Amino acid sequence: MKQIPFKFGEVVTGKHFTNREDEIDKLRNNFISLQNTIIISPRRYGKSSLVKEAAERFIQQYKGYFFCFFDLMYIYSEEEFYSQFATKILKSTSNKVEEFLQLARNVIKGARVTINTGSGEPALELGINYIKDNIDTILNLPQTIARRKKKKVIICIDEFQNISRLDQHEMLQGRLRSTWQHHQNVGYLLYGSKKTMMMEIFTKTNSPFYRFGEIIYLNRINADRLKEYVQQAFLSTGKEIPEEICYRIIETVENHPYYLQQFARNIWLISGKKVTEADYASALQALKTENLNFYNELLDDLTNYQAGFLKALLNKEEKPYSSEVIYSYRLGSSANIKRMYDAFTNKGIIIKEGGRIVFADPIFKLIAEERFL
Repeated sequence: MKQIPFKFGEVVTGKHFTNREDEIDKLRNNFISLQNTIIISPRRYGKSSLVKEAAERFIQQYKGYFFCFFDLMYIYSEEEFYSQFATKILKSTSNKVEEFLQLARNVIKGARVTINTGSGEPALELGINYIKDNIDTILNLPQTIARRKKKKVIICIDEFQNISRLDQHEMLQGRLRSTWQHHQNVGYLLYGSKKTMMMEIFTKTNSPFYRFGEIIYLNRINADRLKEYVQQAFLSTGKEIPEEICYRIIETVENHPYYLQQFARNIWLISGKKVTEADYASALQALKTENLNFYNELLDDLTNYQAGFLKALLNKEEKPYSSEVIYSYRLGSSANIKRMYDAFTNKGIIIKEGGRIVFADPIFKLIAEERFL
């Protein structure tokens, strides 16, 4: 059996990467100039894949750079942040365990190094007292190593908005900004999927990270580019998908790269040499079924007010705060709508796009329509 040409649910690069050539070009230029960059996008829009793809292409073309990848998804304390930050930097700039150990002895003296007995991977364990006494040393590690190795370092931090959940996060952000802004041989790429939180960090005038770098908003990928990608993927495995069905897939998932991969994969699995209307219908039903349990649980937990607000959004009410909409859908008050809007935004259900409230997740929207409309 031929290899399935579609992947979802993981970071993808190479032939599985869905076209974002304009963003790749912009990141390449920013890497060269060490321009600090912020990427903001809804969940599952492929920001992590974009960064990895851009970095892999860049490394193939340009020498003299280290890339360090750090994810704040599971960082819950300042101590964890500093320990992981230092560990990731040393790992990304060392080829062997021995080099890691030697580098640690030279640039972060007195730190405790452990070796995982299973994987053999080294790590730094920085206690609270050590961190207190060596904060500047830790935060300056990228610049210190860049100068020492006569290379440039690009620090890529995913889910950066999670820094806001750490205790005394404003003080931590202040320390990061005041240190990182002086690094001459380091570029920072900070990206996250919670737009409201990311905007507060990078666009509020009283935030330490205000105007820290260029902000890139990931928008929906052009339908024609997605069509070319899907058709080529089918052709590469000896299958054909008609243009009209291809565009209908893209329209159904509203240009969403994650669901495009999942939907196209479902069609590929059940189709013969040429995709049919029946294949499209069966794959769409499978797509909804695969996501049904998760979204049904979310819908079951809605309050009456939230269910009413959801119905208003599904009916494309353009003025959800108007007295007419509040009365028609029994939403209580404008203040109540604001709370529901914030809750839906934080859950990744809705986003603002072009001044309009839209659903961030097209499959959630399909499932909600079947239940409420």
